Amino acid sequence: MLVTEGTLPDEVTDLASGYRRVPAGKIVNAVTWMEARAPVPGLARPLAMTRITKPDTASYRATFLEIGAPWLWDRAAEMSDAEIATHFSDPRQHIYYAHDESSAHVGMVELRVAENSEIEITYFGLLPSLTGRGLGKRLMAGALGQAWSLGPSRIWLHTSSIDHHSVIGFYRACGFEPYAAGFEITDDPRIKGTLPRDCAPQIPLIETEWMPGVR
Repeated sequence: MLVTEGTLPDEVTDLASGYRRVPAGKIVNAVTWMEARAPVPGLARPLAMTRITKPDTASYRATFLEIGAPWLWDRAAEMSDAEIATHFSDPRQHIYYAHDESSAHVGMVELRVAENSEIEITYFGLLPSLTGRGLGKRLMAGALGQAWSLGPSRIWLHTSSIDHHSVIGFYRACGFEPYAAGFEITDDPRIKGTLPRDCAPQIPLIETEWMPGVR
């Protein structure tokens, strides 16, 4: 059997046909960048949004991981309390907690305001127990209301193949259009220890390097 680059068999590393295997312990995302240039009229009734300028670090970390661990978000698990406090002391970093009519906490949004008058939605999500209730568009309507009020030239975000399968359609319905695509290769947080090993079972956890002839 032909072996390329010393260890990778041609059946999984075939650059001519587009296949490229990555080392064990890595995860691969197909990334789509999307942008909105103008608000969408009548998107949805926005949820109430409260900007938190000095988040309680334990509460923030718990909320971030409750929403994001199923999708392998691990940034908050990597950050110390001091790093979280420093991050949000930067006026360009915005975090909003969303609430429904009963004032119950339902989700969070993080924005980054750039010096070129663009805004990136860096994190966006509902608490997992509340998905499927039509709150997603209301959360996005609230987030976009806050973002457009700052007068940006555009609002952008990126999503990936790790996210929910319907996410591209959701963002397009909220006024975003794709403008670039690519790949991201990162360390699997379940292997490096920042997330539990049983997180995101829909995403394969591969920690042992495959070798030809070994099963």
